[in-house]
Amino acid sequence: MNDGAGNEIGNEAARVLDPSRLIAHVEAATGLNDWGTPEFRTALDQLCASAIDEADLEGAALAGFAATIERLLTNRLRLYADRAAFPEIATQKIVAPLIVTGLPRGGTTILHGLLAQDPAARSAAKWEVDCPSPPPRAENRANDPRIAISTAAVEAIPAAFRAMHAMGATLPEECNNFFMMAFRSPNFGATANLPSYMRWLIEDADMAPAFEFHRHFLQHLQAFAPAGYWVLKAPPYLWWPEALFAAYPDARVVVTHRDPADVMPSNASLIAYLRGYTGTPDPLAVGKEQVGHWRTGLDRMHRYRSSGAHSEQFIDTYYTDFVSAPMGVVATIYDRFDMTLSNEARDAMTRFLAGNTQGKHGRHDYQAETFGLSRETLHREFGDYIAAYAIPTR
Repeated sequence: MNDGAGNEIGNEAARVLDPSRLIAHVEAATGLNDWGTPEFRTALDQLCASAIDEADLEGAALAGFAATIERLLTNRLRLYADRAAFPEIATQKIVAPLIVTGLPRGGTTILHGLLAQDPAARSAAKWEVDCPSPPPRAENRANDPRIAISTAAVEAIPAAFRAMHAMGATLPEECNNFFMMAFRSPNFGATANLPSYMRWLIEDADMAPAFEFHRHFLQHLQAFAPAGYWVLKAPPYLWWPEALFAAYPDARVVVTHRDPADVMPSNASLIAYLRGYTGTPDPLAVGKEQVGHWRTGLDRMHRYRSSGAHSEQFIDTYYTDFVSAPMGVVATIYDRFDMTLSNEARDAMTRFLAGNTQGKHGRHDYQAETFGLSRETLHREFGDYIAAYAIPTR
């Protein structure tokens, strides 16, 4: 690409992704301008600057990235308009959420979905995250018209991606998607090459505004469709244990464990696939990046736990145990936190397992070598983690 063409693309990206322009456009389109208490502009500026300078977005990819930001801004504005209109939203208490975290591709999604089947639990379904306003209502939550809209969107997603990651309008959505409305989420870096944004997010970002918005989002969903406790999930909690417990001091945290040599190539394949929609990813760079990001997360969470902080609020589970006896893992979690596993919950979980078998949407094929990874090097790279938590390897 010659310098002239490169400058033209950069200038167009700077115009399309100008934060002030995006905000003004959404305010004009909605007629709203109350953005809520938690600060978000710092994060939006970081995101847009990284996308302009590093992602090489053009054409449909640039338009799609801007449209995503505008959709998130719109959802945020409408959420805070609802918060002003319904005072009961802000009075909601979020008590002792049950939170699943661990390496991506390590079984967090299926465990999250399984735990969410308990009738006493509440999770954020994909349709609620896609279009949260107006607040969902218990009396029609099972047949809200937004479910059909979200279902159509999921069915339009290529089968190759659905084979990598389970998705469904009524399945629980992970907290990364809540954090997107605070513009502090690794989801942005999953779909575009944003190295400076990801460095800022992992190393320097103040996550308090993201967790404040997270609470507001849960209050929004809970106000008119309550349940006993929340079941939440996000691998990036590994990066932010201090912020997590500052926001939810009574959180109950389930940490899943799986051989990093199984996890890292699979995750690199997923990220490379997603970035293929916005550019041409370098698979070797993706592999190195993902190993670095998640090594940081494991180290950070291990240091936090080694300090003894909130030690009674953690439990470790293992992917190998889950594969062989998923309900046994569930029973262990319930025992750890003195929860009652009712017959209704057991029956619902059993049905969920039967309907969500591994490979339901196809097989995720990849080669670790494509991403410059091997079992030997990954076992060395994550050797201290494997030893500290006695991770089964092969």
